[in-house]
Amino acid sequence: MQTDLGLSGDQDPLFAFSDEAPREETARGSAKPCIAVLSVDDDAAFQRSLELSLRDFRYRDAQIEFNTARSAAQAAEVLARRPDIALVLLDVMMESDDAGLRLVRYIREAMGNAQVRIVLVTGQPGMAPMRPSLELLDISDYWLKTELSNARLHSILVGNLRTWEQIRALHRARRGLQGIVEASNALSRARGFEDFACRMILELSSLFGVTAEGLVCVRGERGAGATIIGAAGRFQAALGGALASLGDGRIRSLIETALANQASLENEDCQVLFFSGNEPETAHTAAYLATGRPLDRTERELLGVFVANIATGLANVALSSRLDRLAFEDPLLSIPNANALRRAVEQALDLPLPRNRVLLLLDLDQYSESCVSLGVAQGNEMLKAVVGRLQRLFPPPCMLARLHEDTFAVLGPADLVRPELLRDIEDGPDEAAAPFIGVDSARLDLDHADGTAPNVLAVGLLLLKRAGVLGGGLTLDYEPDLDAGVARRFRLSRDLYHALQRDEIGVVFQTQVELATGRVVGAEALARWTRPDGQVIPPGEFIAIAEANGLIVPLGLRILRQACAAQRTLVAAGFRLTLAVNVSPRQLARAEFAQEAAACCKAFAVDPRTIELEITESIAVEHHKSARGVLDRLKEMGFPLAIDDFGTGYSSLTLLQALHPAKLKIDRSFVTPLGDPGSDTSITEMMVRLGQRMKIQVLAEGVETQRQAVWLREQGCHLAQGFLFARPEPLDALVARLGSR
Repeated sequence: MQTDLGLSGDQDPLFAFSDEAPREETARGSAKPCIAVLSVDDDAAFQRSLELSLRDFRYRDAQIEFNTARSAAQAAEVLARRPDIALVLLDVMMESDDAGLRLVRYIREAMGNAQVRIVLVTGQPGMAPMRPSLELLDISDYWLKTELSNARLHSILVGNLRTWEQIRALHRARRGLQGIVEASNALSRARGFEDFACRMILELSSLFGVTAEGLVCVRGERGAGATIIGAAGRFQAALGGALASLGDGRIRSLIETALANQASLENEDCQVLFFSGNEPETAHTAAYLATGRPLDRTERELLGVFVANIATGLANVALSSRLDRLAFEDPLLSIPNANALRRAVEQALDLPLPRNRVLLLLDLDQYSESCVSLGVAQGNEMLKAVVGRLQRLFPPPCMLARLHEDTFAVLGPADLVRPELLRDIEDGPDEAAAPFIGVDSARLDLDHADGTAPNVLAVGLLLLKRAGVLGGGLTLDYEPDLDAGVARRFRLSRDLYHALQRDEIGVVFQTQVELATGRVVGAEALARWTRPDGQVIPPGEFIAIAEANGLIVPLGLRILRQACAAQRTLVAAGFRLTLAVNVSPRQLARAEFAQEAAACCKAFAVDPRTIELEITESIAVEHHKSARGVLDRLKEMGFPLAIDDFGTGYSSLTLLQALHPAKLKIDRSFVTPLGDPGSDTSITEMMVRLGQRMKIQVLAEGVETQRQAVWLREQGCHLAQGFLFARPEPLDALVARLGSR
């Protein structure tokens, strides 16, 4: 090494030092920028020469902070404390021949420090070959101590410090970009503008390593004053207030200037960011962040990327908020919808017992009628008036939601959601909009409700439907066994499907007799379900379920086929009877039913005139328009029609004349009191006379006593059916009994 820097081969050092603990760091008393360099060498004289050479060296106006270590172990400690070391001048040979190379591996692999630049120096040429060392390890340079002049040393520092700056900038940019990605992920989880704004301040502060202190303001519509929707640090108390009321006039002025000029501002100690809105969906927004220092070039570039992400995020939050409104708000009434109610019920069910929450379901009686008679617009006005009244009756914290059309729900504390308040729904300043409102309701105490929110709502709607059937503005309360009943009906519905597949549904026959002669002239085919274990399911249970789940169509067709098969057997045995089969509204609603009935008769070579199709009076009255074409085709094919349960519905003489059924069946409720002293028989007499006048046979159902039979015979009733004459029996028993007469 040249004499102006250090030692030649075996020369004495230019400066002698006493033995003392190695100095690892110089004092940092200067406020000027400095760059930390570490010399690792067990030669104290060489260390002193380096320090003298670098004392007046400057890199970009920054002086060198010279640190020393006399061993690889000491160097590792210094680097652990000082991650800002930019350059290491490392002697290859110290406590061992490969101590320097092992320290390089430790720095790169164990410490994971890829930024610091490492220059190997040695006083013994050939001990560590230059090329293999540079190829295997991340080493910037490799020099002999004898080759280091002042000029060369300074040149080495400049080149390596420039590389260190570039790597450091890239590392900061990479970390910054990773922080932006993580921040974007965090912001994407925001629920609404307020949450997004607060998260934005925290993420910006984290990105620049400063204390979270800031504000986010959104400008009001039509030039109205800005509102603070996000705050952190000392501004937390201002959250939700107006910008005009902010105590710090300088910050208020900066934010107002950014909003007015629609441009971001940069100061020595803060950043004010402007985000252009897409009104009316998104208003203009400004964010103030206290940095306490100016940002450097890399940070400003990262801020630009982050701001672009925030702008996209604000647009996404606006879209998300709009979608949220569409998903959870009724567009007509601007109140929560069924989705919002389901979510609120789920949250209520998650509360520990006692929950003290009640769900009240309401159904309005007049909405459909108003829409039909006065138009949809008038019906909607009625709904708005009703919502206003309900909001007065059930104020917050109660939640009012619209499920569909004229069905509403109120969810809230038990002491506030009281059904008796519905009596006051008639009162209000808007009588002209809704002069009379009838309400059916169902009440569910969520302390007694089990299962999920959809289950609870399903049970509530079932209760509400029952209340509507009963009428009179009733409120039905949920009972815990209702769930058990629903579950049982569900299991029965599933089992009924399998029973049809396994042919478990059969028929029995109850005879119909001619009252004047006692002769058997017909029989009604009745469905019976017997499980493989012998358990009999009553028709009153499974017929209603079949009607509800649509299985009544295949079930009815099966009964019709079995009746046709039985008719073939009876004809073969020499008996001429009319067999009656019940037909449901769902069957008559299908245009192909007439062809199916004809196909059944054809398959068993049965005359359609011997298969009587029974329809209830309610079907005849309520569904005559939709079913009229099917009924007419059935009559043309020869099938006789019978009106079942006559007298229990709303009879129409015009309809009877148009259909001209072959038979009227008087319901058992009118037959039971016949012959009892003081009983009113006027309606039954009238029905018998009606049949006689219209030349329609009249059959009385449920005849169980001789007194009833005598009364019916004296009045001129043609036919009767009931336990007095025979109980329902299988086909072989019917054939045997007919043969014994």
